[in-house]
Amino acid sequence: MKLVVPTTGQRINYLRVCLESIMTQPQAIDVVIVGPAAATAPLAEIASEYGCRFIPERTSGLSNAINQGWEESVADYLGWLGDDDVLADGAISAAIEELEGNSDAAMVYGRVKVIDSEGNHIYTMRPGKAASRVLKYGVNLVWQPGSLYRERAVRRAGLLDPSLRYVMDFDLHLRLSQHGTLSYVPRILASYRYHPTSLTATNADPHGERLTVMRRYLSRRAQMLEGCWWPVAKCVGRVWGSLQILSSPRP
Repeated sequence: MKLVVPTTGQRINYLRVCLESIMTQPQAIDVVIVGPAAATAPLAEIASEYGCRFIPERTSGLSNAINQGWEESVADYLGWLGDDDVLADGAISAAIEELEGNSDAAMVYGRVKVIDSEGNHIYTMRPGKAASRVLKYGVNLVWQPGSLYRERAVRRAGLLDPSLRYVMDFDLHLRLSQHGTLSYVPRILASYRYHPTSLTATNADPHGERLTVMRRYLSRRAQMLEGCWWPVAKCVGRVWGSLQILSSPRP
């Protein structure tokens, strides 16, 4: 099992919390930190402290960093975790158990807690099994921090698209759906940290890049009727998100 942690080296406190959550997993995990060469000294020191590896990125960009960490992997399972995100206790065990029990699954996804900059719980995203069926219509409820991929499925589908800034995970998940099922685990697998510098918070056009990717995989008929169903799909996504917030217990 290989897990890549891409980082800019600017959120060291978050990075430590992230690595601690990985190290508490009972599995042997090949953890690779990928970051800018300019931050080699502090990142190499942290990698040594947590018993993992640091490699300087060859090319800038989040997708490039993750792809570099995944290259030449001999692991059965692949994943990545943002340096500001956190794995739940037992997450890897639950994800691997699901993948080993379902040979048709290209990936597994689960519930994801949303936390603030201080780690306080905001709400929990519970995507459900239906999330994989509406994914191709741009309703992106399959969140990357709570996902794990079968290595051979990733090799068939291809690595992350470096031209994408915000929805490289959405694109990968759509491609993986062409090579197997997307299997759901009804438990929390990770926490996504929402803060002013998170990638989602800095996306001024949350639908633009997603629409571009979605159109790559739609049938000709679905593309012709996009004007009819896309407003509905956006509404479904908003309503589903609102329901997750309202149904989550207050901290």
